[in-house]
Amino acid sequence: MGIIRALVLASAGTAAALVAVPAIAADAATQLPEAAPSPVWTFTVEPYFWMAGMNGRVGVRGLEPADIDVDFSQIFNHIDWSPPPVMLAGEARNGRYALFTDFIYLGLEADGTSAGPLGLSANADMNTVVWTFGGSYRVVDTGTATLDVLAGGRLWYLDTDLTVTGPLAVREASGSKTWVDPLIGVAGNVALGNGFGLHGEADVGGFGVGADIDWQVQGTLQYRYSDSVTLEAGYRYLAVDYDNDGFVFDIAMQGPIIGARFRF
Repeated sequence: MGIIRALVLASAGTAAALVAVPAIAADAATQLPEAAPSPVWTFTVEPYFWMAGMNGRVGVRGLEPADIDVDFSQIFNHIDWSPPPVMLAGEARNGRYALFTDFIYLGLEADGTSAGPLGLSANADMNTVVWTFGGSYRVVDTGTATLDVLAGGRLWYLDTDLTVTGPLAVREASGSKTWVDPLIGVAGNVALGNGFGLHGEADVGGFGVGADIDWQVQGTLQYRYSDSVTLEAGYRYLAVDYDNDGFVFDIAMQGPIIGARFRF
């Protein structure tokens, strides 16, 4: 009888344990921390218009560089509208990491002067492509302010027709150049409240790899119209100093900038 009683008690204990194990496991599962959600990719596209004046020196092999100066207030009279300018920026972000791009095509005609004893007049007809690209990492994010460090490159393509007119002759030359400047920089945002915010960025590059120096600064006031649309307006300055094999492009481009950023 003692053996039978022991077997009955052991069977009852085993059954109780089998019943309790799922409950204990379920309770333990409820106490485990939830897995952090995976970062989600977000994308922004921003068409914009930069009323960029241009001043500096432009040269093509065979002719002395010409000094040109076009103020941004005169830019609509100097833009070649066929084909029209194209200005488009974009970003793909995943958490603290992002990829960015900024593409500009601008056709511009400018008058100036060329060095010489008689002060020769000059005309430069330029088709310019500026493509900035790279990646960034967010080092600061307080909820109201962010700071990103970035690295990448800026590709320049220039196709220039230069005409120099003197009292005795007219001289013409054409040429094109393509190069890529490495760059590093920072970008940041500060929320002001009521949908308004400030955005600023700066980068520097070239370092003799392509141009001697290539740098820009930009600041804008932003207004978040909706969760997917942000409007902004500000000022941008971009300068480059390139001189290679008789081709000279030592230029500063600056002026107001307006745009609309779409997020999805």
